[in-house]
Amino acid sequence: MNSSPAPEHIYVHTRGIRLHVAVTGPRTAPLVLLIHGFGGGWFDWTELMPELADAPVRLAAVDLRGYGKSDKTPRGYDLTTAASDMCGVIRGLGHMDALVVGHGEGGLIGWTMAAHEPERVRGLVTLASAHPRVVARSVLLHPVSQWPRLRSSLFAQLPRWPEHRLLRNNAEKAVGTFRYSAAPGFRDTEVCAHHAELRREAMQVDKVAHLSCEYRRWTVRSRFRPEGGHFDRTLPNHTAAPVVCVDGSMDRAYNAKIAKWSAARGGQGSRTEVLYGVGHFPHIEDPAAVARIILGAE
Repeated sequence: MNSSPAPEHIYVHTRGIRLHVAVTGPRTAPLVLLIHGFGGGWFDWTELMPELADAPVRLAAVDLRGYGKSDKTPRGYDLTTAASDMCGVIRGLGHMDALVVGHGEGGLIGWTMAAHEPERVRGLVTLASAHPRVVARSVLLHPVSQWPRLRSSLFAQLPRWPEHRLLRNNAEKAVGTFRYSAAPGFRDTEVCAHHAELRREAMQVDKVAHLSCEYRRWTVRSRFRPEGGHFDRTLPNHTAAPVVCVDGSMDRAYNAKIAKWSAARGGQGSRTEVLYGVGHFPHIEDPAAVARIILGAE
């Protein structure tokens, strides 16, 4: 791992809200936008950032709307709004486009960005994620294997109880979910313990438990509303941007087949990468491998 200076923490004002971003690297270098998933934050990328310290890129790790130090608005927790927020961050940082790297829900946001504002996405790397249509297809065709994801989304529809469960016992659920989703060989490491505590602290920030669930509520509820059909119609069969779909071989929620289906919807040169012995958090469990993939996608 390379040593690297601590990132600069700034706020980007876009679309009437303020988003917290941790940035590092030369201002004039090509931008790499890092988008976390459920229960995460900018800190999810602290293992990856040093691996790219000597690379000619500018890294920007964002707290999504509703997370961390970013604004916590009453509404706006859908993929369309989140994608617009992230495209606004790219412009707010003074760039025309970015290589977008998204984990989990962050990958769904990246696909949406590439569909709605393709000029902002010069490439996409998804980690333990999938194209939004592939997510729906995999749940319909393989409900048994996709039960962990489906169960979480359905449970999030309940009022108040999901938030209570996330926060009770000092947010132990956030810690347990993180550890369970990682590869068994990673769970006893200091890095795992450190990130588990970061997630515990992040979930206890005011309103985060509720607003993080709002993203998951939208994924199900939109299916029964006109906005869901409208969103589907905004997604082309293929994006212009090349996509690398990264999957951990020990990830319980995603597998190589889902990655293959998703990569087929990317632009020319899209492909899949499997990281063996890795669970649901490739950028935390094997940051060196993810760094090589990012540099190869530039």
